[in-house]
Amino acid sequence: MKLLAPLGYLKIRHDEKWKYDFGYPVLGALMLTICYGVMSVPFSILGKGGLVPQVNGLLQVLIGFYIAALAAVATFSNPAIDELMAGTPPTIKEQYRENWLVVPLKRRRFLCYLFGYLALLSFSVFGFGLAVSLFTDSVINFIILHSSPVVLKCFKVMFLFIYSTVLLNLVTTTLLGLYYLSIRIHQPNL
Repeated sequence: MKLLAPLGYLKIRHDEKWKYDFGYPVLGALMLTICYGVMSVPFSILGKGGLVPQVNGLLQVLIGFYIAALAAVATFSNPAIDELMAGTPPTIKEQYRENWLVVPLKRRRFLCYLFGYLALLSFSVFGFGLAVSLFTDSVINFIILHSSPVVLKCFKVMFLFIYSTVLLNLVTTTLLGLYYLSIRIHQPNL
């Protein structure tokens, strides 16, 4: 489906990539969730001034940055950007006619995948956060009326873990993109 094509970034394979996509985000989310679970007065997640509304404020700026970065990468005139990535280049498996090929990625293509993914992910997290903010009171009231405070706390902890995993994936992938745009793209392949 064309609308979800930027998720192709997740199909890119490299020995270190899993750390940025899943390892660090899950570890960070686990630490944040444990801290939240043991706090005597936990921070607000969904309420006014809570985590989700604060993140949505940041995402309003980041969405534009990711789209601008994608446009810049797609049109860079530096010839080094069209070289294969140094070392063991990341690869992606693609279908060409009836055959599947493993294609090593050039810098431009990798960065286009990366910033396209970040733009889609940030737009999706923003939309999700907006929807959650609109329905927070109804959902919380339903849970309070039909369950115990323990169930409400478990719901909040599960939500925080999942939301922060996605959010930290956005952060680590952004930092990876910034590294490539600010430093690595200007270094020759050795």
